[in-house]
Amino acid sequence: MNVIPVIDIRNGVAVHAVSGERSGYQTIRSRLTSDAQPVEVLKALMANFVCGDFYVADLDGIEGRGLNHSTITEMVLTGGSLIVDAGVTTISGAEILLETGVSKVVLPSESLRDLSTLEILLNHLDSDNLVFSIDLRHGNLLIEDPAWQGRSPLDLARFVIDLGLRKIIVLDLAAVGTGNGVPTLQLCRDIRHMAPEANIISGGGVDSIACVQSAADAGLDGLLIASALHDGRLTPAALKSLNHGQCTSH
Repeated sequence: MNVIPVIDIRNGVAVHAVSGERSGYQTIRSRLTSDAQPVEVLKALMANFVCGDFYVADLDGIEGRGLNHSTITEMVLTGGSLIVDAGVTTISGAEILLETGVSKVVLPSESLRDLSTLEILLNHLDSDNLVFSIDLRHGNLLIEDPAWQGRSPLDLARFVIDLGLRKIIVLDLAAVGTGNGVPTLQLCRDIRHMAPEANIISGGGVDSIACVQSAADAGLDGLLIASALHDGRLTPAALKSLNHGQCTSH
C-alpha cells in the first residue's frame, strides 16, 4: 500500500482541511516547514518521506475560482508525481491539467452534474491518467447528477468501473482532518470484492500507525494522509516500521 501525502490549496496557500468545511480552513501549521506555500510544503514532505505520489486538492478550482495553474506547474517541476483534484468535469479542463505534467487528474463525484460526461471523457482521454473520486459526507454520496441522488456509493463504484475507470478514490469529507479513523474501509472492501482489479485509494481521519495498518489490511492500494504527517503523529520512522516500502524516511 502506498502512503500518499495530501496538500490542500485554498486562496493560493496550503491549508489544514477539517471535516470538509472549506470556508473555515486555516493556513497549514506544520512541524516539517514554517512556509505555507504549496511548493515549499511539497519540498518538505519530499525531504522527510519517500513517496511515489502526492495528492493535491486545488480547492480554488473545485470551488470555481480558477485553477492554481502556475503553482501546480511549479510543484510538478519540483519532481513530485501529482494526483490533482481541481474539480475537473470537462475534456479541456483535464487536458489543461495534464499539460502541466501532473500524473493523474481526479474526476470528483461532487462536481459532476451529469455522469454521462464520464463516457465522453473516456472517449477522448487515456483512462490511465484519470481517477474517479467517490465523494461522501457522513457516508452519503455527494453528487450533482440528480439521477444519482439517493443511490449508494457501491452502485456508483460499479457504474464507473463498468465504464472502464479502474482507479478510484473513496473519501468521506466529514472525516478529513478529524483524526477519528477512516470510516470508508468497509466500503473499500466491498468495492474490492466486486472488482478485484480496481486500484482503490481512501483516507480521511488517519490518526496513527494502527490506522495505517488497518487500511493496508483492508486491501487499499493507497492511503491519503495530511494532518498526521504535519503534526508528528505519523513520523517517517513509524511508517518505515510498517515495512510497506512505498513511503519511508530519508
